[in-house]
Amino acid sequence: MGRQEKGINMFDITAFGFVVIAACAAILGYAVAQVFSSRSGRRSWAASAAMIGIGVLALTVYVANPGEVGPDGVLHEPFFALAPLGYLLMLAGAGAVLARLGRQLGHRMPATG
Repeated sequence: MGRQEKGINMFDITAFGFVVIAACAAILGYAVAQVFSSRSGRRSWAASAAMIGIGVLALTVYVANPGEVGPDGVLHEPFFALAPLGYLLMLAGAGAVLARLGRQLGHRMPATG
């Protein structure tokens, strides 16, 4: 079914990558739902930290499994989807942190007029 390279079944590695992506999406969806369902600042920070942490984890998995060029000259990167996913999650987490900080600072500023 899968191609054998160095004793590793490439089909299994690719399937594992898709499972990791699906798990990341499920965790992200849960975290975002929790943030929007309540006004708790603690949950907002937890969701932001989860997004940044999962993004770092996705990039770590991508870097730890480098691609290789096959004998036919084609580049094989089984975890390529984790690179843009990692950057997207880190950017979304940083945006959520900035939005939360802006909201907190906006409430603390005195009204002028």
